[in-house]
Amino acid sequence: MIGHLVDRERAALFVPPGKGKTVVTLAAIDTLAVCGQFKAALIVAPLRVCSITWPAQVARWTHSAWMRVAHLRTAEGMQAWHDGSADIYLINSEMLPNRLPDMFPPRSAHCPVDTLVIDELSLAKNHASKRFKALRKHLPKFARRWGLTGTPVPNDYLDLFAQARLLDDGERLGKTFTGYKDAYFHQADYMGYSYKLRKGCKEEIDAALSDVCLVLLGEDNDMPASSVVDVPIVLPPDAKRQYKTLEKELLVSIDTSGEVVALTAATLCAKLLQLTSGAVYDEDRNILPVHDAKVAALEKLRAKHGREPMLVLCAFKHESARVLAAIPGARMFDERDMAEFQRGEIHTWVADARSLSHGIDGLQKSCRIAVWMSLTYSNETYLQTNARLIRTGQAAETIIYRLIAAGTIDDAVAEALRDKSDTQTGLLHAVHALQRMAGKQVSQTHEVTTQNEPSRSDSLY
Repeated sequence: MIGHLVDRERAALFVPPGKGKTVVTLAAIDTLAVCGQFKAALIVAPLRVCSITWPAQVARWTHSAWMRVAHLRTAEGMQAWHDGSADIYLINSEMLPNRLPDMFPPRSAHCPVDTLVIDELSLAKNHASKRFKALRKHLPKFARRWGLTGTPVPNDYLDLFAQARLLDDGERLGKTFTGYKDAYFHQADYMGYSYKLRKGCKEEIDAALSDVCLVLLGEDNDMPASSVVDVPIVLPPDAKRQYKTLEKELLVSIDTSGEVVALTAATLCAKLLQLTSGAVYDEDRNILPVHDAKVAALEKLRAKHGREPMLVLCAFKHESARVLAAIPGARMFDERDMAEFQRGEIHTWVADARSLSHGIDGLQKSCRIAVWMSLTYSNETYLQTNARLIRTGQAAETIIYRLIAAGTIDDAVAEALRDKSDTQTGLLHAVHALQRMAGKQVSQTHEVTTQNEPSRSDSLY
């Protein structure tokens, strides 16, 4: 990996989470600096990766201890940028549209860096992203561009275009998304929602990227052993009746035209997942308890594993609140408590998977058990969250428990995760699976863009 970066001005590491992408990037930077070929680097990454991972990794290793780090979210960091007094400049992608005008003012040739590193490159998969669109016009300022990700194709090969264009300005896959689709894909439905690779085009795309992308597949690494255990949950009779009534009403509402509308599908999934989790929001956002079957199953797992550290993943505020109330000593995830968790002083840490799926490292030092109270239909979030435990430094077999209410939306979401290659977000795939389970006839498969994901108002953050 180090050699791949050092030898190329345009390079990507498509390497599983936990395999050391950050430390080898620092090693490559150090190698170039020793040879007098490095000025400084701008690291674009998710917020927590900027705040935690990169500073910690720079401080941890001998070969990177000389590097001065500046956070461009702060006034001090921006001053360092204008002074050119740091070696590593960190910025989260959300800040790009606001910070870039100050970093590169009009008619100014000042650029204190020659290297751009986009960590979690797959977050730039949307070709219309305003954040990375703002960055694109400044790309010629960087002599060297590197991308890092463990999930380069979280949904399908359409995701590769924007990532590759950030690195090579369209040299390999073309300069426009429309041109890329026309060259390699065919429209799979009459509405234009779904595109599939033409025969032989996967191999063409792979070949086009082979010189710039180093790929390590899951079987190529030495990750510790892991197992997934599905825990069947039986809903109480009253809850089951309520679930079936709600499922029928919502399925009928989306099936009248033969199409699945993203917004309605999002409502369907959210409401049904709430019900299987044990509580629902009414129209006034009041919490209505329905059952405690999943909480009871968690309590049994907690008793089975004693006080061994456990990561409990919830999808809704009411779900996390009920877990915190049921498990004495359980704590809500806070990155400031990481040292306590690593020492085993927090036996149950409750979190929304989206709050820690990218960049959080160190959980594996004390924890080998994760419990999904409610599954996510985002394959990328699912894989990345599990990779917080299944990674280098894990000393024991990791156990991923999934609490699944049989015959419900839980089964459909699990199916969407299994068939991850066929959808963009997994949302509509889960709905189609639910329709099949309910005996509905679905004439077409539609996909939904990431812009149409359900609102995060029900999430913990």
